[in-house]
Amino acid sequence: MRRRIMAMTLVTAAALLALCAVAPPQRAAAADASRPEPTLGLLTGVFKPGGVGFGKVRPKEVFNGGDPTGLVTSITWHGWGQGQAVGTGRSTYVAPNQAVAQGRTEPVRIVAFGLGVCDGHYMYAAVEWYFPQHKQVFDASQFEDVCIGAYYPPEGGYPLTDGGYSIAVNGPPGSLHGSVSHGKRVVFSFRGHAGLNGSLTLVSRGPFEAGHTFTGSWQSLGVQLNHCRSYLTAARSCTFQ
Repeated sequence: MRRRIMAMTLVTAAALLALCAVAPPQRAAAADASRPEPTLGLLTGVFKPGGVGFGKVRPKEVFNGGDPTGLVTSITWHGWGQGQAVGTGRSTYVAPNQAVAQGRTEPVRIVAFGLGVCDGHYMYAAVEWYFPQHKQVFDASQFEDVCIGAYYPPEGGYPLTDGGYSIAVNGPPGSLHGSVSHGKRVVFSFRGHAGLNGSLTLVSRGPFEAGHTFTGSWQSLGVQLNHCRSYLTAARSCTFQ
C-alpha cells in the first residue's frame, strides 16, 4: 500500500532516552471552538520535498512526495474541525504482490486525526488513507505524522543517525511496545507511548535498566545509547540521567 512499500519494520536508530522521572509527552490540546480552523499538519520533515496539501485547511489534494500511492486527489471533507475529519477522494490502489506501475486509480477514504496544538500550530497531526472496497480498514497504528513530518511506525522516517542500533516498534502511539537492539543483542524491551510531536515515554522491561522510564524524543534516542556503549561490552558503567 502506497509508499509503505518502503521498508517500514526496523529503524536504524541513533538513540536512547535520558532516564529520568516520568514526564508525559506534550499531547495535543483539546479542540476549542474559538480557535481558527485546523490545518492538515505542516509541510515539514520527509514530506517537505514535493509535498502538497500539508499546512492547509481542507486541502483538495494531498501528496507525500513519494510514488503515486502517496497522492490523494479530488478530496471532499466531512466533519472538518471535529476530533476526526473524514474525506473521500481518488488514489492509486496497488493489489498485493503487484508493482506500483500496475496500480489503478480508485475511490479512497482519507482520515485526519490527532486534533490539537502541535509545535505551536492548531492542526490535525496525523493522516492516513485506505480502500474500504478492498476490505481495508482505518488503522491508527500506521499513519503519516504531519506535525514532525515522518511516517509512523518510525521506520526510516525520523532523523536518526547510525549508531549500530535498531528499534522495532509496534502498536499505536498511545500503546507502544517493542525493543531496541545493537546487532543481534536486545538492549532492552519496552512499553510506553509517543506524542505526535516526536516525544517519547518508554518503560524498560530489561535486560537494561528494567523498570526505569526513559523520556525524550526519537531524535535524542541514539545520542544517549552511544554514550552508554560500555554497557554492551563491559560491566554496567553507564546510567541514563
